Amino acid sequence: MIGLDVGSSTAKIVRIEDGEIRYEITGTHKWRDLVEGIEKEDIISTGYFRHSVPHKASVTEITAAMFGAEYYFPEVEVIVDIGGQDTKVIDVKRNNFIINDKCSAGTGAFLEFVANYFKIELNELGSLHERAKRIPHINNTCGVFAVSEMISQLVAGYSQEEVVAGMHYAFARRISFMIPEAGTIVLIGGTVKNKGMVSALQDILKKEILIPEEPQIVNALGALKYYSG
Repeated sequence: MIGLDVGSSTAKIVRIEDGEIRYEITGTHKWRDLVEGIEKEDIISTGYFRHSVPHKASVTEITAAMFGAEYYFPEVEVIVDIGGQDTKVIDVKRNNFIINDKCSAGTGAFLEFVANYFKIELNELGSLHERAKRIPHINNTCGVFAVSEMISQLVAGYSQEEVVAGMHYAFARRISFMIPEAGTIVLIGGTVKNKGMVSALQDILKKEILIPEEPQIVNALGALKYYSG
């Protein structure tokens, strides 16, 4: 039995062999490569395209996130799942959730937008953030307004590194408004690999944030754990 998470930008497969988690990650449109040779009856799916892929059963992303995060951190109170096209904040204690899916601000797509503007790879944003000596205050995280803010800050004398850090803080502030008061906050999703964004969010929340060793596979694992127990 395997868990298959086909999201908006990546596909993830998880299996547990001899008590050890094994996984693969690829682009969304290459999900077929992950399930080659695997029978439909052995697939538990989740993610944006969970109904579009062969499966024995499907699990919502909210449920998958809860089971996956609790596998790593049984004491979790709030889960923040930052995906490519939306961000989900799941309040485990109060059995409630909020989804931001109306605007790319506060999602992985926004950080891709920032990386594209500076003509750098997405995974370079975190290291640029670490080199920033100042953090410019940036208000807008939407489309043309964000570009205007970045240009204004560069004209004002801030470096590329500092503007990237400012965008991380703007991104983190937007997400922080969604997060309820909690003792144990767990971040999941591919965007969480950006250490600059995580650092900014931790600074704003003034709380310790927990991150699984591989935050990108948590939902695939959760789908598998929900079904198989």
